[in-house]
Amino acid sequence: MTPYRPLATDVLPEECGVLVVGSGFGASVAAARLAEAAGDEVVVLERGREWLPGEFPRDFGDLRAALRNRRNPLGLLDLQLGADVDRLTANGLGGGSLVYANVMLEARPEVFDDGWPAAVTAAALRPAADRVRAVLRPEPYAGPVPKAAALDALAARSGTTARRIPIAVKHAGTPGPNAAGVHQPLCTGCGNCVTGCNVGAKTTMWASFLPLARRAGTRLVTGAEVTHVERTTGPGRRWTVHGVRYDLHGGRRTTPFTCRADVVVLGAGAIGTTGILLRSAAHGLPLSDRLGHRFSGNADSLAVSYNAADRRTGTGAPDAGRPDPAVGPTITSALDLRDGADGHLLQDGALPYPVAEALRRVLGLRFALSNDAKVWCDLRPGGCPPGCGALEHSQVWLAMGTDSSEGRIELDRRGTPRIVWPAAGAQPVYARQLEDLRSLSDGADARFVGNPRRALLRSGLPAATPITVHPLGGAVMADDVADGVCDADGRVRDPAAPPGSDRAVHPGLVVVDGALCPTSTGANPALTIASLADRISTRFVERDLPGLLTGTRDPAGGRTGGAR
Repeated sequence: MTPYRPLATDVLPEECGVLVVGSGFGASVAAARLAEAAGDEVVVLERGREWLPGEFPRDFGDLRAALRNRRNPLGLLDLQLGADVDRLTANGLGGGSLVYANVMLEARPEVFDDGWPAAVTAAALRPAADRVRAVLRPEPYAGPVPKAAALDALAARSGTTARRIPIAVKHAGTPGPNAAGVHQPLCTGCGNCVTGCNVGAKTTMWASFLPLARRAGTRLVTGAEVTHVERTTGPGRRWTVHGVRYDLHGGRRTTPFTCRADVVVLGAGAIGTTGILLRSAAHGLPLSDRLGHRFSGNADSLAVSYNAADRRTGTGAPDAGRPDPAVGPTITSALDLRDGADGHLLQDGALPYPVAEALRRVLGLRFALSNDAKVWCDLRPGGCPPGCGALEHSQVWLAMGTDSSEGRIELDRRGTPRIVWPAAGAQPVYARQLEDLRSLSDGADARFVGNPRRALLRSGLPAATPITVHPLGGAVMADDVADGVCDADGRVRDPAAPPGSDRAVHPGLVVVDGALCPTSTGANPALTIASLADRISTRFVERDLPGLLTGTRDPAGGRTGGAR
């Protein structure tokens, strides 16, 4: 029985002043900032359902039921295996924050020197980052973290040190309300952050910016997926948003909908937002020829040190209680091997229990011929005593850095976005990461298992497909319409504007998420995306919003008429 109350409603209005699409880091921050000015004129649409603490997957059966697909459009985890790049994103009220690893790192200043608008720099984003941190309150983890020890050893060999990094988890002090007034218990160290925090200690958008937006009058609507937008012809609101509603009670029935708005803010994630714009272009909306270009996977990699000689603490606990030994949050520490805008970060990780249940059998079968008692213990029907299995002697490692941002997002025959990047896995950054990730298994007598797709390939097959949990780009910001889809303030450019008006934009159409990023951020991008959204929405409220909400209120509280 969860003590939390839902934020969302099933009721989708026919029109509103500001329609925010998505509810992740960009969309939620934008909704909260816009609600400060527009109040109940703001509506947020999320394609997934609302997940309360206590409802997230607890075992492998729950995890399978939470995978999103055409038969289960409200699933939490959207795993798409592609020919060139695999991706894992989230689906639910709160977006990627529901399953992120809590890390709040700023991008290094050098990141913004390559293809970003001149006005968007680390210094320009810092005030916005400070405002975001004031709500999320990230702090380095204070407890012991045995799973980070191998990072310290590699750091020593590299002539540097690993450090604790700020994470948005309530792990110190006393339980109580956060900056948004939402009660948060203390972290139990269960290690299951990335399948959803059942404790409630993780500071997601659901527990922070979305409650702030709702308190200001914003309506949060779930089970509503936007397909495309178009300029409205004739009187009334400026934009017509098209989409489908899903049955929140588990049925497969979908219902088309339209909603008219003066302002449309796209924050459906790099893949979702770019897909909406690609379909909008197919319906006649003039957009930059660069739409879909400059996709980046943030050079994400993962690997597992499997079946080490000593027991590791990198596997999540089977419940949300306090495990012994403590696992800690998914990520607590990082080894920074970046050099300017190049290089990569290595971070400790934890296999959440629902995922560990699956890997226990998959890896056990793969290495069964090793005749290792710990491996066979994992395969034994009914399991074995705690601490005896190979997976309890294992740990996951994470890496991210700078790739070439040369991928593209295109629509397939169904109108679904896909990533096209044949040379993605051949980039040198992955070879360098692999070497360092492999070294984290040295000295532990552990078997090194790289990217799960790579682990399953036989020799002689092409390089493995990279997997990203941080998709970026596709509708990037730039100083010219020939180089990007949006301007430095996230406003979508109109390439059909008369010559000499290359800064002309579609009035009231704005992007606020990772689709804007023309390059990798070189680190976990959540804070960068949230900071961009804060800066964009703050400037939009000051400069653009008053002239776009031009209707007059009717007695029912809506707006009618008004010039466009």
